Amino acid sequence: MFNVCLCARYQANPKESHYMTAKRFLKYLKGIVDVGLWYPSEVSLNLIDYFDLDFAGYKIDRKSTSGTCHLL
Repeated sequence: MFNVCLCARYQANPKESHYMTAKRFLKYLKGIVDVGLWYPSEVSLNLIDYFDLDFAGYKIDRKSTSGTCHLL
């Protein structure tokens, strides 16, 4: 998520380095397509999510930032 958001900041005026970063990220995703987490169905799990958003809080360019935390 961090890489996608970072590249999205420069989508209006991307440079060659942004294309290379996006390409490297897509190669990484292609390599881990079958990686995942599996849990037995008889185990009781609690998922707790925290979310924080700062709408247009960055004073220089008025961009928004957000963050999440997930606990299992």
